[in-house]
Formats: sequence, structure tokens, C-alpha cells
Amino acid sequence: MQSIIRYIIGLSIISASTVFGESAEFKKFQADYSNLDIDLLNNPCEVAAVKDFVYQKDLARFTFTDGAFYFLRYVDNRPTTAIFVGSGRAEIQIPAQVERNSLFCITHDSVVNESFENCFIRFSDDLDQLIKAKYPVEQSTLSWKIFNSAKQAQGEVFFKPVIQHRFDNYFQLLRSAYERKADGYFWVDFNRYVFAYDPNQPEQFRLAYEFEGGDFAITEAAILQKQALGVYDDMVLSEIRFPTTCLQRQGKFKMGGQDGCQIEAGLGQIKLIVNADSLKYVSLFLDFHLKEDSIYFHSQPVNYLRRRTFDFIGIILPEYHYKGDTLEFSLWYKGKGFDQALPFVENPRASMLSLELTVANGSNYYLPGQMAAQDIDGRFKLIEAIPERPFNTFRFQGYVAGADTIQALSDIGIALNFIKLGYITKHNFNCFMPENIQQPAVVAAFNFMTERFGSPPAAFEIFVSPEEGQGMPGLAYVPQVACVSEWEAYGGMDLVAGNGISNQWFGGALQPASDRESWVALALPKFLSLLYVENSRGAKAYYSNLFNRSDTLIKVIARGWDLPLATGSRLREAIASNKGVWLMHMLRFLMFDTKTRTSPSFNKFIQELSVTLNGKTFTNADFVKLAEKYYGAPLTDFFAQWLYGYNMPEFNVEYSFVQRDGSYYVDGSVVTKKVGDAFSMPVVMGVELTGRTSDETIYMRETIKAPETLFSLGPFPTQPKKFVFNEFFSVLSQDRVKKK
Repeated sequence: MQSIIRYIIGLSIISASTVFGESAEFKKFQADYSNLDIDLLNNPCEVAAVKDFVYQKDLARFTFTDGAFYFLRYVDNRPTTAIFVGSGRAEIQIPAQVERNSLFCITHDSVVNESFENCFIRFSDDLDQLIKAKYPVEQSTLSWKIFNSAKQAQGEVFFKPVIQHRFDNYFQLLRSAYERKADGYFWVDFNRYVFAYDPNQPEQFRLAYEFEGGDFAITEAAILQKQALGVYDDMVLSEIRFPTTCLQRQGKFKMGGQDGCQIEAGLGQIKLIVNADSLKYVSLFLDFHLKEDSIYFHSQPVNYLRRRTFDFIGIILPEYHYKGDTLEFSLWYKGKGFDQALPFVENPRASMLSLELTVANGSNYYLPGQMAAQDIDGRFKLIEAIPERPFNTFRFQGYVAGADTIQALSDIGIALNFIKLGYITKHNFNCFMPENIQQPAVVAAFNFMTERFGSPPAAFEIFVSPEEGQGMPGLAYVPQVACVSEWEAYGGMDLVAGNGISNQWFGGALQPASDRESWVALALPKFLSLLYVENSRGAKAYYSNLFNRSDTLIKVIARGWDLPLATGSRLREAIASNKGVWLMHMLRFLMFDTKTRTSPSFNKFIQELSVTLNGKTFTNADFVKLAEKYYGAPLTDFFAQWLYGYNMPEFNVEYSFVQRDGSYYVDGSVVTKKVGDAFSMPVVMGVELTGRTSDETIYMRETIKAPETLFSLGPFPTQPKKFVFNEFFSVLSQDRVKKK
């Protein structure tokens, strides 16, 4: 063990002092990279006057009716920048329904048909050759007039890799320039739109929009795989061929700092398999709080580029690698960043991992899969964790001192280890929750969920942290400082406990196939917590929480922020959470048995959902198929609206009680607004008859279609006393109900 600690401590020296010669290839890459950012004013350029030049780039068609191209910033004697001044038109059709919906939410149009007078283009495809083959070119210098017009149109503002870029546009453009092909990189800014085609991203087509004039960042409105692949069905958009897949990750960290959460020296190792036909440039990601010192590829230093505020690291391999090859990287780094302490790739699929932490005695760390700490030399100890299942995100919690654990057993014998921190006391904090209130609520929430949905995946013991944080299987965050009196109407301490515990079923061990499934991890834990609140506090707290979420969604839609759930992380987290919770609630009442007033199929659906989503890679289509299995019929219309669509319906209902042929009926009409004419949704309705109590209400379903639906409920033996449209709030909607 002595050698282990010396090795780990030595990481800081190695990572800071490792120096290796930069290859001629890399020096050229750095010089060309810098050239992509040079100022254009008075820069030498080539000018081509064009007329009726049509350029098709994937799904985008650009017609340059009359004007001139100015070509600049040369790499290997080919331009990488073009400014067009004149008149033209951009036409873009979006073939995937969910992406058309997304585009409409952001731009209020489902197509792009824009005339323009100025375009700023960054490219490494054959645009220049096509123009030069058709039009004469003259040597010139970019004038102030042309330069200023490009600046006023914001030109390169959204291209520069400064903020909110997952990839480094300069790196992506340059890697494509070295492999100059007709299928190369193309980025264009026109009016308030930005269209980008990057052959080296998992989804190559991207259309973005300046949501408000003067924005410093653009909003991604539509993302698709390239046209040649023909992937347009909403149900298959998640089937993406990522360039690489992570097979395994390992971390060896020397921890320190005042709070014990500083990586003083770290080694993150990642093993990938190549999915692309050929690969020389690799995209790796590391939390930008973590500052890398060097990167090794198969034990040899490798060249790479990374901007200071980016997660993205662009690695340049010494030679090409091919489909099926394995790549192993070692990254030396330090800093803070525990949402992703290990390096990762753009492919979100879960991978096996292991961690070794060298920590000072007196420090406490909590990790899923943790083994007993091993003493090293009386001053340091080694903590190892090897979870039995793969994770896509993995977190750990550390405390310098003053931490202890109190163990409680659940009904099925799983250990819940409550972390007790000395500084969290009633004396130090307002809204302090004593252990005799916090811990029973947590245990009760855990017991409820295991009884309903089975054991959490691969959990033998669980650490419960008394602080705020994002939970995952094996590590739950249930704050002990919580002003629950403010949330009593929504569930109080039971809501807090439920939120913390529910991530044991839908947390970092989920295995999404793409980013389009990110709503699942945001919404499903919160819905499970609501089911627990309903069980512990009753229906009033459950529905109060739902109403609060629907109010938020109404405001969001009014502001134009709504997007389909299946757009993934493009949707604001709060919206994805609220809309996802409502989707689950509506599924519950689609599966609700109106005669027995129970939902046994829905409970089985949740249980199998947890096993499926944690047990294999899943897509939105897998979620849909499982829901249809327990519903017993296709749910095409439901998911078209609530997963792939946007907005909520407004129901304008008029009804009356009528007598016909000696029986009674409820006749009504529903005018549906704010959704498309294809909208169709079963709605639960309740009828209370004269002489019966509300407990004897008769429940029925009617399918409501846009734009108008007539319905007749009955026959009933006695006159209806009360009619309720949309019982149990079975549909997320705004209802206006009037008796005629």
C-alpha cells in the first residue's frame, strides 16, 4: 500500500512535468486553427460575382440570385470562410414530425423560406470549387463596407466557440478541412437562422434560431441525422450511430481540499470502441472545472486541443483507426467537478466503471459499490468502489470530518445508511429536520416504492446524504435542512423524502440510447415521489402538486418556451420534468379501470419499466412499446401529442341532462383548441346520479377529437345530479365547462 500512495501523490508531479515534442502535423493544426480566427478587415480575398447559383446542402437549399462571394481564411490553399452579399433565398424542409414541431415552437413556422441579403459561411466542403467552376474569380481585399455589413448581421458571433457549444466549431471545421470532401462541414448564418452540417457529429443536421434579436446564444430548433440515412420516423430518431461507444472507465484520484472534494491529482482512464468506418479525430469530454495536464493514448502522449471553458477535448490520433478497433486514453487532471469526475463521450450509453480514492484519514467518502477502506501508512487510506452494474453518470460524496452513519433496514432488508454531519444541527440552521422526522419518512418512502415497484437495481445498501444533490442508485440525497412547512400542501417532508429516494429506480444507472431520452431521468423520479405522497398524504396533496406543475406549463407555453419532450436536453429541465410527470399521470388514467377504480396494469408497467430502463439500452420507442403492452392497444395518438408534440388542448365543453325513452343521458359537445386537428385523447368523465353519493359516481371514457366532438353518456335509470368532465384530471388541459 505504501507504493500505491506514493504513486497517486506522484500524479501531480507527472501531470505537471510531462513534456513531449509536438509533431509537425500538430504544429500545422495549431497554426491553421489560429488562422480560422483571424480578423477579416483588409484581408486578401477572392471575389466571385454569381447569378442564380443554387447550392443544395443536405435538407437545405440555398439560391444565390444575384450578388458576390468573398472567399477568405485559407487552409491548404482552399478557403474556409465565405461572405455573400446580394439577394438570395434559403429553403429548408424538416421531414421528421417531432423536429417540425420543435421548429414551429421556436420560430412559429414549420419550414424555412427566407430571403436574405447577407450570408456568413464557414465551410470545408466543395462550395468554393462549384462556384469557381462556373464563375470567374478576381483577387481583391475585403473592404470596410463588406466587413461592416457582415458584422452588423452578427456574422460569426454564433460560430465562435465561446459559450453554449458542446463541440469546438473551429476543431470540427478544421478536421473536416483536412479530409476535404463534398460531404464536408458547412455552417451558414442568415437573418436570424443558423444552419450547420457537420459530418463528424452523431446528428449531422442542425438548424438554430436567434430566439430574440440580439441574443448572445442561439436556440437549436431542429436536429437530424443526414438526409442520406433517411432517419425521419419519430420512433427511430434515437437510433444514432455514434462515432464511439464507451466500454469502461476507471478513476484514480488523490482527494484533498478543505471540504475533501478537491481532486488534487487524478487519472481518468477510458476505453472506447470505434463505430465509425474510420477515425483519426476523437471527441472526448471532461467537466470544464477539471483542468487536464496531459493525455496519453495507449501509454503514449497524444496531441489534443481544449478551450478553457469547454468540456470538449479534440484529440488527434497519430494514425487512422477503423470500425471495431478499441482506443484507450489516460487523462491526468485536477480540480472540482463531481457531476462528471470521469471523462466521457457524446454517446450516453452506460459503461462499467471503477474508482480508487486516496484520502486522508478522517475523511469520509460514499460511493455505490464501495468496499472497506484500506489503511496505507496511518495518514492515508484507500477507498475502492466497483459497482456491479454500468452507469452513464456516476457521483460520489466526500466529507473531511465529522461524518458518521446511522443504519436502518427497510422492510426487505436493504440497508439505508443515513450520513450524519456534525455541523448540520438545529442550532446552526433554520428549518432543521431532526432525525426522528427525516429518517422515518425516508424509510417509509423506500418501503412504499419497493412494495409497489420491486427492489432498486443492484442495490445492497444505500447511503442517504443530508444535503442537496442529484441522487443515483446507491446514493440518495434527502436534505435535512428543508423548510417543509412551505410545501405542506404538496406533501411536505414526504415529498422531500420521495424525491430523494425515487432516484434509486430512475437515476444514473439508466441506459438511454441518446439524448432524446433525457426527460425520463428528469420526470420519472418525481412522478414516483408523487405516488408516495398520494399514498401517505392523500389525493389532495397529489393533485395540488399536479396543478402547480400545470400552472407552470401554461406560463411556459404562453412565453413560447414549449418543445416536445423527445427533443431531449434542448427542453428546459423544469419543463421536461413537469410535462413528463403529467405524461405519466395521463398514462396512469389511460390504464385506470373505471369499474374497479384501480390501476393494476399501470403499477406493473412502472415495475417493468424500471427493470427495462436499467437493464438495457432503451429508446423512446421502447418506452412507447412497453406502455402499449400494458394499455393493451396502440397509443399512437397519445404519444404523438405528449411525447412528440407540443402545447396542451383547451376544451370548451357544453352539456345538458336529457330524458329519452324513459332513460336519462348526459349529452354534450367539446370544442378543442390550441392543438392540431389530428388530436385524439380518451377523457375520463364522471356522472353522479340522484340518490347516490359521490362515492358511487359512475366513471366512463369518451375519446375527444379536434376540432369538435359530440358525446352522449347513458342510459341512466335516474336523473344525473352532477357531471364532471375530465375526472381525475385525466388529461393535461385547460377546461371551460358550461351546463346548458
